[in-house]
Amino acid sequence: MIRLDNLAAGHSPGVPESGSHSGYKASRVLAWLLFGLLFSLWLARPALAGQTAMPLEYGLDIYNTRWAVSGSVFDCQFSQTIPGYGSAVFLQRAGEHVSFRLEATQNRMAYSDARVSLLPPPWRPAERTENLGTVRIRQETPLLALDTRRSNQFIHGLLEGKRPTISHQTWYDANRFVRVYVSGVTFQDYYPEFLDCISRLLPMNYDQVARSKVFFASGEDKIEKNDIKVLERVAYYIKHDPRVFALYLDGHSDSVGRRYDNRQVSKRRVEDVERYFVKQGIDPTMITTRFHGDRYPVASNKTVKGRNENRRVTIRLEMRDDMPIPDALKFKP
Repeated sequence: MIRLDNLAAGHSPGVPESGSHSGYKASRVLAWLLFGLLFSLWLARPALAGQTAMPLEYGLDIYNTRWAVSGSVFDCQFSQTIPGYGSAVFLQRAGEHVSFRLEATQNRMAYSDARVSLLPPPWRPAERTENLGTVRIRQETPLLALDTRRSNQFIHGLLEGKRPTISHQTWYDANRFVRVYVSGVTFQDYYPEFLDCISRLLPMNYDQVARSKVFFASGEDKIEKNDIKVLERVAYYIKHDPRVFALYLDGHSDSVGRRYDNRQVSKRRVEDVERYFVKQGIDPTMITTRFHGDRYPVASNKTVKGRNENRRVTIRLEMRDDMPIPDALKFKP
């Protein structure tokens, strides 16, 4: 209906007065300017946030998760292949604690500190994420290696169904991010197998015995009881690793007394150690003995502490790195 008072005043129906018309145009311009600003902010949101809205993710889902256990008496590996990135590996060497490693065939992470966390599984999204700090991404293999404490936190989280995750910016763009996670699906089914492998490990590894030494009191040439345990460990390892092919023994003395006497006492010391190994069943043909007197000190002979360190027999093992591990020593579930 057209109001008569408007017609009487000379206004056309549906046309605003001149003052209100200019205000209407101004409000429309302001609205478009505000829309343009908001649209520009929306387009620029990755740069403003310092990262992409969604990181590039690598990991397995509930349908294709696979775990594999392998190893020998020397080490055990519990691994999960991460397509497009590499492998997540729990490694436990003989005589050591478990360590988590990320091995990459195609690394996208920057070589700096990455964030480590435990994410809830997709079916429990309301649970909080556990932050485990940072770890260095390295330009070597493995790409990442966690300490014992956080490696065990990863295992604990997997037993709870959580996803151990490494998140970091890419090396080629600081505004792009990568997230690599380990799927906990079927972890509890295969974990007992990993524990079975660990139970069969030797009590020590090659690195822990390959460079050993025993010490002697001043003027003495017989092995002390405290050092018998050192020799026992070395003999045990030689017997259980067929890759070890040589045992080198070097006798030394401090500089007290005549050089000839020091050379002779170092000879008797190394011969006593050699006799011990032969009695333990070590093949004499693999043993090489040398004696040096006081020619090669490792500490100052001017102090009691230094002389104590110099009166020694060093033990060095050599191993064939290219020799395959015999099948009898490999882990079989």
